[in-house]
Amino acid sequence: MTGRVREAAAGLSGTFVARDLNDVLGIQEYAEAHRVRQVIKELKKRGEIRGVERGVYEYVLKEKKRTKLDVIWHLVRSHRQFGTDEIERLSGAARDTVLEYLRCLRRLGYLKKVRQSHWRMINDPGPETPVNTGKCNRLRGMRQKMNHESTKGGKHERGTR
Repeated sequence: MTGRVREAAAGLSGTFVARDLNDVLGIQEYAEAHRVRQVIKELKKRGEIRGVERGVYEYVLKEKKRTKLDVIWHLVRSHRQFGTDEIERLSGAARDTVLEYLRCLRRLGYLKKVRQSHWRMINDPGPETPVNTGKCNRLRGMRQKMNHESTKGGKHERGTR
């Protein structure tokens, strides 16, 4: 519900009242309207909605914090052909993170591995950072599980990383 309210508020120009959000979202039930008001309060606390006067609000466009994946994607788009070491060095991300994301991008059809540790962009969908959360989360989980197993007892075992 929070995402829907946020999107609706961002789509309204200027000031709005809760009823405007209800109309945009097609909400007619009292319980749902109450939930919208609760979400408005949450978004006000986060600074995403500002109270102009009692019951009147304004959406505040928050600048999205750039993640390591955003930086990696920007570097991939600007370099077009690159080495893993180069992206790791320029992004400041851990090698595992770089490799994990490049593999996800390859599976999504954006990159091709040219040779060992060298990649080429083959499909550019634009500046928005593409994410396939299902696959990326699964890979991240597998990596965390491997790291956890290799650090049991507080020591890294040789050859398990």
